[in-house]
Amino acid sequence: MNLLAIDTSSDWLKIALKADGEIRITTLKSQNRHSDFLMNEIDHVMKSANFDIGKLDVIGCITGPGHFTGIRSGMASIKAMAFAYSLKVMGLTYPECFRTEEPIVLLRKARKGWWYFSEFNGKSWDYSLEPSNSLSKLLKEKKAISEEKIDNLNVKAITRPIFTGFDMIEVMEKFFKEGKNIHDHISIKPFYVQKPVAEERLSERKRGMR
Repeated sequence: MNLLAIDTSSDWLKIALKADGEIRITTLKSQNRHSDFLMNEIDHVMKSANFDIGKLDVIGCITGPGHFTGIRSGMASIKAMAFAYSLKVMGLTYPECFRTEEPIVLLRKARKGWWYFSEFNGKSWDYSLEPSNSLSKLLKEKKAISEEKIDNLNVKAITRPIFTGFDMIEVMEKFFKEGKNIHDHISIKPFYVQKPVAEERLSERKRGMR
């Protein structure tokens, strides 16, 4: 099975290619400037493997929750590739690629004063958007990690990606066998726990006009 996976949902850009049984991984910190690097890095990985994109069985990306700009650039790229080469597309939320069997909370910054709250209960993930002032209560007696340092909370901050390109490939293989999360270039959608601020403001203006 030949797979390409990308993650543009955080400051870390990850690209993973499994081609003819070999896996190649690229990980770099691009500070949410993924559109500046993504296609060049994909091209580099493909050339290093001497592999043609049209031979892929499926391409996938992290659909959220995470940075709106990064998610949009990643999804636009895989949609274009899927359309051009008639490829299947797979969407993954970033917690699905995080390996754990124990209950845990993953925190990721949303907009100012708000956090994406992804909680694993030992069987499945639950997603919500929570204000900063509610975190202390919500995290009571729970293990939590974050890609950012959070003052005054017992949350483990990490300075590296919480999952790797190998993890993305492994999850894609599992989901592909199960027929899960497979789309075409039109039906795949970003996973937004919240609406983008611009959309919310547009909705507010429309409501005000009624």
